[in-house]
Amino acid sequence: MNHRKFRPDQFPRVAPIISWILILSFLLPGIPAIRGESEAPDSSGTTLSFDNDRYKPYLDDGTTWRNTTQLKPWRLGVIVGGFLIFDAAGYAKISQLQYDTKTTSFHFHEGSRDIREYKQIDKVGHFVEAYYMSHLTSKIYRWAGLSAPSSIWFGSLTGFLWMLQIEITDGFYEAWGFSYYDLLFNVLGCGYSALQQFYPEQLQGIRFKVSYAPSYAYKNGLYPPYSDSILDDYEGINFWMTFNIYDLVPRDWRRSYPGWLAPWGISLGYGVEGIARDVFGGQREFLIGLDIDLNKIPTGENKIVKFWKDEFNFIRLPLPAVRVSPTTIWFGFYFSG
Repeated sequence: MNHRKFRPDQFPRVAPIISWILILSFLLPGIPAIRGESEAPDSSGTTLSFDNDRYKPYLDDGTTWRNTTQLKPWRLGVIVGGFLIFDAAGYAKISQLQYDTKTTSFHFHEGSRDIREYKQIDKVGHFVEAYYMSHLTSKIYRWAGLSAPSSIWFGSLTGFLWMLQIEITDGFYEAWGFSYYDLLFNVLGCGYSALQQFYPEQLQGIRFKVSYAPSYAYKNGLYPPYSDSILDDYEGINFWMTFNIYDLVPRDWRRSYPGWLAPWGISLGYGVEGIARDVFGGQREFLIGLDIDLNKIPTGENKIVKFWKDEFNFIRLPLPAVRVSPTTIWFGFYFSG
């Protein structure tokens, strides 16, 4: 009988499967324990009401923050199925975009080269993507009925494993390799997501956002063949660290803070240009501009609306900005590029 031998360069195709085996191996054994949380009565022996069971402090993101777990199995099934479909579709798209990229046996990216490439904007991207994925999956786990602490931990774990599959896959591409630095920034992004949710009063005013528009280099095919997909269009992306003034001032000051001013803050942006032809060349761009926190715009108590406001809050909207380096340029409305 003939057996087809598995080649190392085929690993990128099965990386999503392995990552989901890892996710389920962590998640499923914990379900009996976290389901037991919902059965714990309060000191009087009665079932906890939502008011008594509310986890505080919490982010107003359209999800229910509880101290105990009240698991909804059908929702958990929807989550796992949805994640699997989303992951498979995402990997199919990545495979299509990187169809011509040569694969090889697993290897590590050379550290001294890795840390100097792309003016480190790729590392910032790993931080922000890990931060976003951990935040999103934490919210989805709360929708399934997990307690706030469980949702945060499982969300960060899912975000980490989501990013880990990308790192492992990169380890089989000839032009790249598994990157310790990428892994480090993944951990930092997942960690900040957890800290922000555990300590919202201290950290909800400091967020990370993204803006993107296809760059001149991408539209004109200036990137090398192994890096010519939209996923690697670093010249077209900006990452922003935003500060909401209302959240950062002392609590006593907030009582007299104008309501119309509460959503507004400032943002510090980072981008690069001139790296398409030389990953070690180009120059950094630094920007400062206005920012708006969509969560602070009153829209009622509809949870679906709040959920999507929180999602779109990861995008830095077109607003006035100033590029302060390498040259000073004033923009009436700046998005990216």
